[in-house]
Amino acid sequence: MKTRNAVRIISFCLATVLVSVGFLIKTVKTSERYELELKNGYSKNFDDFSAAVNNISLLLSKLKYTSTKEQAAKTAAKLLAEAELSKTALSQMPQNGELTVLNRFFSQVGNYAVAISEQISSDGTESDTIAENIIILADTAQKIAETVNTAQSDYNNSEYWAMELEEKLGSDENSLNLAESLQKLEEELTDFPTLIYDGPYSDHILEKKPALLENADDITQEEALTAAKTACDDESKKLAFSHKTQGHIPCYIFTAEGVTAAVSQKGGYNVYMRKDRAVNANILNIDQAREKAKRYLGRINMSGFKETYYYLNEGILTINFAFTDGETICYTDLIKVGVAMDNGEIVLYEAAGYISNHRDRAFVTPEYSSEQAKEVLNKALKVTGVGIALIPTAADEVRCYEFACTASDGKEILVYINVSSLKEEEILILLKSDGGTLVK
Repeated sequence: MKTRNAVRIISFCLATVLVSVGFLIKTVKTSERYELELKNGYSKNFDDFSAAVNNISLLLSKLKYTSTKEQAAKTAAKLLAEAELSKTALSQMPQNGELTVLNRFFSQVGNYAVAISEQISSDGTESDTIAENIIILADTAQKIAETVNTAQSDYNNSEYWAMELEEKLGSDENSLNLAESLQKLEEELTDFPTLIYDGPYSDHILEKKPALLENADDITQEEALTAAKTACDDESKKLAFSHKTQGHIPCYIFTAEGVTAAVSQKGGYNVYMRKDRAVNANILNIDQAREKAKRYLGRINMSGFKETYYYLNEGILTINFAFTDGETICYTDLIKVGVAMDNGEIVLYEAAGYISNHRDRAFVTPEYSSEQAKEVLNKALKVTGVGIALIPTAADEVRCYEFACTASDGKEILVYINVSSLKEEEILILLKSDGGTLVK
């Protein structure tokens, strides 16, 4: 009897232990899943917040240089959208108390831009108060963006979010975390008004039906291979057919070791060519690499292009070329060429922009002179050069005077004024570095 009771007690204890272990395992897994979800959520919200804040800073910088109601209204609409994204992301990140200044800034910045777009007079002038307020807003946005960008390297690693999680669960109340960083930024912000493109246009140009292929004939796989060999130079003998693609530009795809080439099924145009290899030395200088790219375009019978902007990254100089039609540079018709800086090999060719947009155009004499267009510009800008450019719009494309300008703060600005209506169509800010020049 005693033995039977002992067995029962031992069995009950074992069952209790097993159940407890089961609950413990379930609790640990639930906690781990919660931690993972929290870390991923923090990281995504921070990325969204960082992107929106940087976009607000850029848009406000552009707003400083606009001179027409239309351009100001367009910028204001974008600011409203980015401000909403910022507020949404900010609300889902750790906070120490109410971030009233930050939230007020995001709430009012877009509304203020809308208000001033209606106050800019018909002759393109704005009051001194408006100009001063825009500068204050832009400076505030820049301060927020700099703080967020400085924190980016910390907040985008798992160790940081593990620390943030511990703070949320109360295990380390003294750790420096995102909530404290945001609160510190909140306290440092000065007051502000309470009324509140891999090259230009590169995202827009691929949205339309490919104009160059509209009346082109179908080609055979063999004809496509010949075109691909021309684009790939010394790897040409090794290229072999891989597959066909459909989509925006239907292509034949050819591959070799570390090489991929695409040729359009209609017309036989080289759409892209890429060589996957490391570049471990910068032996060529910029001018030598640019000359290599120009000669490459000549070898593949692509003439009539003008070099626009370039940038150097990981040993490859990528150069944007735009088609020129008489005196008009067509930013709609873009080609990219990448040159390896160790030996001058062409490792990248992309022509989707050119294929999507190029067609015969009959340009007429501009209705207004460049001097008349110059009068539309913001008076704070100093003109350093002028040309004629074709740029894409939401509807199609528009021909403009392209004014290269310098602002009072030293920034280099491109302003586009419609040759037929004198409407201010676009403003771009040049971003120059040792690696080259891009625009935003």
